[in-house]
Amino acid sequence: MGIHSVVPRLRYRRQTADIYQDGRSGIPMAPGAVPVLGHAWRLGRDPMSFLDGIPRDADIVRVLLGPHPIALVCDPELTQQMLKDDRTFDKGGPLISIVSSLVGDGIVTCPRSRHRPSRRLVQPDFRPDRYRSYARKTIVATSAITRDWRNGQAIDVPVELRRIAIHASVKYLFSDQINTAQVDQMAEDFTTIQIGFAKRMQMPPFLSHLPTPLNRAHDAAIKRTREVITSTVLARRANPGDQRQDLLSTLLTNGTDDKPMLEESVLEDHVATFLIASTATVSSVLGWALHHLAQDPQLQHRLHHELDSVLNGSPAGFDDLPQLGLTRAIVTEATRMYPSLWLGPARVTTADTQLGDHFLPAGTEMAYSPYVHHRRDELYDDPHTFDPDRWTDDRPPHPAHHASVAYGGGARQCIAVEWAPIEMALTLATIASRWALESVPGRPLRSCAAPNLTARGLQVRVSTRTRGNRANAAASTTLASMAVRSGPGTRRPTNRATWLI
Repeated sequence: MGIHSVVPRLRYRRQTADIYQDGRSGIPMAPGAVPVLGHAWRLGRDPMSFLDGIPRDADIVRVLLGPHPIALVCDPELTQQMLKDDRTFDKGGPLISIVSSLVGDGIVTCPRSRHRPSRRLVQPDFRPDRYRSYARKTIVATSAITRDWRNGQAIDVPVELRRIAIHASVKYLFSDQINTAQVDQMAEDFTTIQIGFAKRMQMPPFLSHLPTPLNRAHDAAIKRTREVITSTVLARRANPGDQRQDLLSTLLTNGTDDKPMLEESVLEDHVATFLIASTATVSSVLGWALHHLAQDPQLQHRLHHELDSVLNGSPAGFDDLPQLGLTRAIVTEATRMYPSLWLGPARVTTADTQLGDHFLPAGTEMAYSPYVHHRRDELYDDPHTFDPDRWTDDRPPHPAHHASVAYGGGARQCIAVEWAPIEMALTLATIASRWALESVPGRPLRSCAAPNLTARGLQVRVSTRTRGNRANAAASTTLASMAVRSGPGTRRPTNRATWLI
């Protein structure tokens, strides 16, 4: 861990007590704290239940992770102020330390001083002209996994979606440089990492260093994942003629005279960030989407009708997205209700400041919750109802842009804010064009902070669809066996704003 991570944490430990001792902040305590653990136990076990218990009119509440207080911003306007002022509200604090154990000082966790140069180097990988290539790789990976599902099988949704997401992420990060067995091991390790992350949110930091079976498994899973990334980067560097159409190649060649190439460790941290963030986002958000589709046969029927009408038995493709309005709306609504980033990466105030009516001394750790924001009555009608039609063109105007913070905001907004919805829409379309979903009764369902808002225990029964099944199955098998080819493509939507979610 570098000095940049240690200094804010030490400052935080010295100064955060001042927030609540001098009486100037006026920040109330969130309900449900217990001795020693504070709110960490409830946050780790069932974050949705805890967040639902925060008063609806709260602007900022105090949350205790063990003995450590965090000022959780609940008001949308105050959150935007915090996100747009990354000089005063910089990344740091114990929550960032937990995330850094997974991804190092990647683009999500690094401080402001290192973020902007890194983002300029990474940004070319997330331009719209790259999405067509990424989309094809996503479809191939999804088809390859789902073609092995059996008619009538009850699938473990988080596990299967993690497999899909990590195979897709590896494709557009590394092309075919990592073999299938390694990717399957990474998917298994990701499950172990998620469990370990959830547990570390519930325990005092020193316990994470004890040689318990859980800690050893968690650390070993991270080590294996990082070793695969390191060996892949080194192999690509050793063969500069191996130019592939993937994200890693771009990262390795983005250097210029005024913007030198990324250092080895920093590059690997960015790759780890993209791999873990992409896998976690797709698997968590789409898990909730599949849950609601299985619970709502009418909505599922409408989705199948759209896919049959638009695709006509062919696999979903990048150019189909403008016509897949309901598919995209389901993804948008799942992102609103169950944002993968359920607790925004922590900030630490770098100077004394005022946020709303509250004084915040330097060293105050801050966080925000997209989950809380997206369920506020003043922003959305009937916010606790899963209603994809709120995003269709024939409904009243959408909520103000600042209402959604699913991908953060300001200079630190998620770099994949456009790509992530595209990836999820194509994954959903590929699954639903071939499979019908049915709820499995008697399965208790609970959210899990691991590190994204995962639907723990979610299973659905899949059955082969009758309409268009033969064409869809053939297309899926063909795609899964094809080598990935990428190119600039020839057809582009005329108006990106009409279909980018």
